[in-house]
Amino acid sequence: MSLLMIPPKRLGLRKRKSANGQEVLNRLKEYLDGCIDGPVKILCGFWADQQLAISYKELRQAVRDGALSAETISQWQQDYSVLVKNKLASMWTEAIAAGPSGQPLLDGVRFKLDMQTSGILSWVNERSAEFVTSSTQEQKEAIAALLGKKMRDNHTVDELARMIRPCIGLTEGQAMANARYYDHIVETLTNEHPRMSKASIRQKALDAASKYAERQHRQRALTIAQTESAFAYNRGADEGVRQAQERNYLGICKKRWSTSGDDAVCEICASIEGMEIEMDESFNFKGKTLFAGFKMLPPAHPRCACGIEYIEIYPPQTMIMQTTDYLIRDNDLGIDTSAERMVIDDAISAVPDKVKEMLEQGTIIDVGKIGACQYNYIKDILYVAKDADKTSVIHEIGHMVDNKMLDGSKVMDTLIGAVGEVDIMKIRSEIYYDASDNPVEILLVNCPKFISEYQGRIYADTIWDAFDDEGNFRYELMKEYVSEGFREYIENPMNLLTKDPELFLMLSEVVM
Repeated sequence: MSLLMIPPKRLGLRKRKSANGQEVLNRLKEYLDGCIDGPVKILCGFWADQQLAISYKELRQAVRDGALSAETISQWQQDYSVLVKNKLASMWTEAIAAGPSGQPLLDGVRFKLDMQTSGILSWVNERSAEFVTSSTQEQKEAIAALLGKKMRDNHTVDELARMIRPCIGLTEGQAMANARYYDHIVETLTNEHPRMSKASIRQKALDAASKYAERQHRQRALTIAQTESAFAYNRGADEGVRQAQERNYLGICKKRWSTSGDDAVCEICASIEGMEIEMDESFNFKGKTLFAGFKMLPPAHPRCACGIEYIEIYPPQTMIMQTTDYLIRDNDLGIDTSAERMVIDDAISAVPDKVKEMLEQGTIIDVGKIGACQYNYIKDILYVAKDADKTSVIHEIGHMVDNKMLDGSKVMDTLIGAVGEVDIMKIRSEIYYDASDNPVEILLVNCPKFISEYQGRIYADTIWDAFDDEGNFRYELMKEYVSEGFREYIENPMNLLTKDPELFLMLSEVVM
C-alpha cells in the first residue's frame, strides 16, 4: 500500500476554530447587518431610473434590430461610472476603514489605518473600474438574451419591448427566469380563461412579471451589497495588518480561513475551513473568479460571509525588508535621495504588475535631478527630480508605457479620435512655470475629453510650427496625451473612463 504525501504548504493547514476566529465572524456579521440597507436602496433606485430613461420607442427598435444600440450600451456604462463615483466608492472605502476593527489581533494596538496609501487607493480605483465593466457587460448580456431569435419569434415587438424594460438591471439568468415566468402566466391564463382577450392576458402577465422583477432586483442588490462590502471589509482587515507590520506593531503573520461551521456553509468554504497559509499566498479552492486578487481573501463566492483570522507567529523584530530589481541610480552622489526613493517605491507600487515588469526591463530610474521630472524615449531613462511627488513619477512612468508598451499607430488613432480636427482656433497659449519658477509659454489644444489642460500640450515653439506645409495639424507633437491619461488611469480611473473611454480601454488592454 502506497501513501500520497502532499506538502502542507501547498495544501494549507487546517485547524479547529479559535475563539478569535469566531469573534472575527461575529464582527463581520455585525458590520454587514448594519451597512447593506443603504446600498440596496441605491442600487434598486438606480436600476429603476435606468428603466425610465429608455423609451419604448428605443426598446421596440432594439427588438426589430435584434440588438441594443451602441449608444444605449455606452450610456449604461456612463450611468455605472457615475453610480460608482458618487455612491459605491464610499461604500468600499467605509468597509475598508472598518476592516481592521474586525481583527482581535489589532485590539489594544494604538493603530489607525492610513486610507491614503497606494494599496488602498489603487484597490478602490481598480475595483471601481472592474465593477463598471462587469456590470455593463452583465446588463448587456441579459438584454441580449431577451432579444434572441427564439424570443422575437414567440412574442410581438411591443410585447417583448414591454417585457424587457423591467428586466434592465438583472443578470442574464434572472432576465430569462422572468421571461419564463411571464410566458407561464400567459399560458395559464389562456388555458383557464379562454374568453379573456389576448391584450388582457398580456397585461396581467406583464404586471406579474414586473412585480417579480422588483423582487429579483432586490435580491441582486442584496447580493451585490453584501458581497462588495464583505470584499472591501476583508481587504481593509488585510491592509490593516500589513500597515501594522510596516510600523513594527506586528511581526510575521499567517492567515486562517474561518466559516460559521454550521450546515449553511457551502461546499467550497467548508473545504478550506481552518486552512492556514502565509500572508501573500492564495487559498486553494475552486470557483469562478470574482475579483482581482480572488482567493487571497473572502468572499469565495457571492454572498459569502467567511472571514480571515490573522495570527502573529513571530514578533516584529524578525521582519525582513524586501528589495527590488529596478535599475535605480543617483543623479548626484553628493545629495540625499532617500525621500525621492520612497516616492518612487510608492509610485511603482500603484501601477499594474505588467508595468512594473516593463520597468525592470532596462529602464534606468535616475534620482535627484535638479529641475522637473522627465523621460528620455531614446535612452529609456526616467528622471525623478529632487522633491518630486508621487503624481509626477506616475506621469513619467506613463511616458515609459507609451514608449515601450503601446502600439504607436493605435495611440495616434485614439488621439485623433479624441481630439478631432485641429485648426488654429482650437489652440491657445498659456504661461506655465518650470521647476525654477521661470515663466514658460506653451501651446495647448482644447478638448473636452482631456482630464487636464496639460494633456493637450503641443511641443512646438510657435503655433505655425504645429502644422505641416500643407496645413495639417501635427498630432505627433502632443506627447502628453498618453502620459497624463495613464496618470489619471492609476489615480482616478473612473474620471478617465467617463471622459475618454477609448484611451481607458487602450490602456487597460495593455497594462492589465
